[in-house]
Amino acid sequence: MDFDVSIDEHAEEYSIVTVRGEVDLHTAPKVQYAIERAQENGGGKVVVVDMGGIDFMDSTALSMFARCKDTLEKRGASLRFASPSRAVERIFSVTGFRDYFDIYLDRQAAIS
Repeated sequence: MDFDVSIDEHAEEYSIVTVRGEVDLHTAPKVQYAIERAQENGGGKVVVVDMGGIDFMDSTALSMFARCKDTLEKRGASLRFASPSRAVERIFSVTGFRDYFDIYLDRQAAIS
């Protein structure tokens, strides 16, 4: 499965990071790096992670996203998820993380 993470958009108030493929032990550090760079170099208030292209996530990914959320909050920013794929929805529901993260149907809702 191909993996890709990119910072797609910067605005004054937000940045959007798009992730495609599997987020696991090998790829989670790349996602974390992109989230941190997006907050530092782009919109300082909100980092939106577009999860529509994620095919699989494991516990490493959940831990990484929780760390990113904590780090951003300490910096006065927030982490939001947009367009979760079925795989993401399933793991959030099964683990109970759905209530921990800010999850939106699409990018527009997440940046509003």
